[in-house]
Amino acid sequence: MLNWQGFIIYASLFVSQVIHAADIDYLRSTITKHFSDNRNHVINNTNKIASKEFIYNEFKRFGLETYYHNFSYTSFSSEPFANVIGILKGTNFGKASDKIIGLGAHYDTVQQTKGVDDNGAGVAAMLEVAKQQTGQSKQGVKRKNTIIFVSFDLEEQGLIGSSHFITEWLDPWLSEHYNEAAKSIQPHGIIILDTVMEYNTSGNSQKLPPGAEAAFHQLFPKAFESMSSDNFQGDFLTLIYRRTADDSLATSMTKSWAAEKRPQFEIESFPLPFVDVSSLNQTLMSLFGNFLRSDHRNFWLDNIPAIFLTDSANFRGDMVECYHNPCDDLATMLTEDNINFLGKTSDAIARSINELSEPTKPDTSGCTGAFLSRVTFVFDGVGLFCFII
Repeated sequence: MLNWQGFIIYASLFVSQVIHAADIDYLRSTITKHFSDNRNHVINNTNKIASKEFIYNEFKRFGLETYYHNFSYTSFSSEPFANVIGILKGTNFGKASDKIIGLGAHYDTVQQTKGVDDNGAGVAAMLEVAKQQTGQSKQGVKRKNTIIFVSFDLEEQGLIGSSHFITEWLDPWLSEHYNEAAKSIQPHGIIILDTVMEYNTSGNSQKLPPGAEAAFHQLFPKAFESMSSDNFQGDFLTLIYRRTADDSLATSMTKSWAAEKRPQFEIESFPLPFVDVSSLNQTLMSLFGNFLRSDHRNFWLDNIPAIFLTDSANFRGDMVECYHNPCDDLATMLTEDNINFLGKTSDAIARSINELSEPTKPDTSGCTGAFLSRVTFVFDGVGLFCFII
């Protein structure tokens, strides 16, 4: 018979090994009900507004401090466009020591598509991560560093929403709440999700940009060898970052991916050999342009650390034909493999953000009582567990 002391030791060991799985039903229902139809301001503005409002309401429901960031872009419409922002403040909020971590995904689409993978999947994963982080906060977990969740508008029209977010919202917000400390903040940076759902184990389902095989072999030898040994299966998440500038974020993400097990879903890293995006000449842009096709580019241009997570969009499996086309829909994209791939992606991001936010032990008063002879507390970096003996 296991005594209480033995149970506590056993339970402590068990808790440290817990893997906090994504809510697959939430991911599936979010995509199906809210991100399975066109979200373009010309073709289906009504649905685009509904999707924007859903993100806002979910942020509010989770307990985030929530905002619309309305901005104008009269080249497209006299009506305002909007980014959606949710903030989970850390105990370092307002101080230079606040190493802010962000997670972003655009919600708009081009005119020709339903946008399930691009980028309904990215928004669903962002919301799942927000749900996990705020769920821990409701259990009493406190964090040193602030987390910002943001869903961008007009990514598909030249990364316009994220550009306005940085100049019109982020910079003024930092000045308002951090005052002089805003100049010395060193954020962890932001993780950008865009087109993250396509998982394909068929041979040669992973393509490379035309004529880029030799360059890939030279620049990314580890990733190239791994893909070659797998017969170029599209079975991995693509992690793109600038070597040295984004190393901390990239390292945290790869460690978190490994910790989440499920080895059938892999990750491949593509560290770019430059930091200053604005200095790339035409030759380098022709080589690296495909690595700069989402909102992370604007953060790099503003010298903010960022990593880009993607399934590689039009270079993989069904998305070779379906990227920006009608077949990026539920029938094609919402497979069991794809949704479980998205689940691991969500879990790995949640683990990484949790680590970078530096969680601390919550208040333990709810676990005590006059009748208790002894209470043992176990904190695994995610939640608090009380064992009574």
